[in-house]
Amino acid sequence: MVKLVVADDEEKVCRLIIALGEWKKLGIEVVGTASNGIQALDMINREKVDILITDIRMPGCSGLELIEKVRKLSPDIKIMIVSGYANFEYAQNAIKQGCSEYLLKPINKAALNEALAKMVAQIEASRKNNLAFQDFQNERKEEMIKIRNMLIQNLLHDKTLQLTEEVLKKKYYFDARPGIFQVIAVKRDISEGDSSQNATSLIWQKMEEIFLREMTGECYDIIIAASGDYLYGVLNYPARNGEKIRKSVRSCFNQMLGRNDYLGKAKLSLALGNAVKTAEEISASFSDTGRALSERLMEGAGKVLELGGGSEVLFEKRLVDKFTRSLGNALQTLDIEEIKNTVDTICQETLETPGVHGWEILELVCQCGCIFIMRMGFPDKAELQNEFVNRCDNCTTVGELFQCLQDFILGKVNGIVAKREEDSIRPVRLAKQYIHNHYQEQITLEEVSEYVGLTPAYFSVLFKKETEIGFAKYLINERIEAAKDLLRETALSVSEICKKVGYNDQKHFTRLFEKNVGVRPAVYRKLYG
Repeated sequence: MVKLVVADDEEKVCRLIIALGEWKKLGIEVVGTASNGIQALDMINREKVDILITDIRMPGCSGLELIEKVRKLSPDIKIMIVSGYANFEYAQNAIKQGCSEYLLKPINKAALNEALAKMVAQIEASRKNNLAFQDFQNERKEEMIKIRNMLIQNLLHDKTLQLTEEVLKKKYYFDARPGIFQVIAVKRDISEGDSSQNATSLIWQKMEEIFLREMTGECYDIIIAASGDYLYGVLNYPARNGEKIRKSVRSCFNQMLGRNDYLGKAKLSLALGNAVKTAEEISASFSDTGRALSERLMEGAGKVLELGGGSEVLFEKRLVDKFTRSLGNALQTLDIEEIKNTVDTICQETLETPGVHGWEILELVCQCGCIFIMRMGFPDKAELQNEFVNRCDNCTTVGELFQCLQDFILGKVNGIVAKREEDSIRPVRLAKQYIHNHYQEQITLEEVSEYVGLTPAYFSVLFKKETEIGFAKYLINERIEAAKDLLRETALSVSEICKKVGYNDQKHFTRLFEKNVGVRPAVYRKLYG
């Protein structure tokens, strides 16, 4: 809808214009009339008017003065001069002021509506152009953000990334200047089963908003971008602002910690990478944040973490080698208790090591898990390693980390044990089905073992282990049970039943029946038939 104001010191002229205009057809809303320039100016400012129809001569503020003031207030407004003076000089001045149309009194309806239609068309075309330009600007801005955020993704996935100030400017549109470069990282830790991608996105959106609001003025440039449960920032700022940056980072983090409406049960930890002087060192600062975040295993979540001094101490203890040997022995027999003891021992020795760092412990556990995966020869090694490392990455204490290692190993080992048990039970189950379907025939152990795909010797041992009576005894039991059913439920003779259950010798059958049941077949029939 296009908004319009009529300004004329003659009320009847205002009423005439309103009566002549085809407002609904043209899509125009008349928001009011003014009897002088001052009123008109106030109305234009208040109502965000698109078209002004005004007389040239009015008290207090002439039409030309009004046009000049309106142009300063709203440069895009369309203006139509309506005057009883056919004075070319007025028309020239009006045109110079940006007047769109000039009509003479008395006003002609057709000329008025034609002029209004032309102005409405110009306004709509301008609006479309503005929308198109705004869309273009938004798309360009979004594309620019994506390109800038690629710096974070490349730092994450390209360990050989080479950065210079020129590369930052040209490739990532990062306004790099001489000063300090520093990476920050925030980690969101959640309890198992409480993961929500939407919740993570909301937290990072709020965190990014806080960082940009609080720190943009202190930095030459700043990029904040999320990746999963992490939010990263690359800062470039004057060296003199170093202390301000540290305080701002802590302030931003504390603001987010106070937003329980966003965090819920999630815990946040923030790491500061080392402040470096060249773009080439940004990758190192980025790596620092990963190790610093691992210190939450020792210090707890909800803190601002930095890499402290001191060298690596676990390597000298060769705990990985010790774990590998102990685990190898336990895996030979798939001894669950020995596996638990192996993990517990490594955990205890780790915690008893003076000066141990959280990042060392995380690396140790990840190595142990990957060694187990390689040792077992799983077909999907790469996927399992990624799965395990991601699990470890979500642990917030050392105890939780080693429990993660133990649970992962035991979960896979128990699966192997169950499969092996299933592999041994399945042939026996198939053999039992075969015996049940063929006991009337002269079947042999060799015949059944061939059916289930095992050697006779191994099948015999396996079958006896699972049934505790062996193949021959199991076959006899199957035949005797079938004979008992036939004696109870049919009138067949003992001789006929003997043949139906796989025996050709009635005397042999009678001896076996009496041995297993306690009475001869004929007596059994009298008792239970």
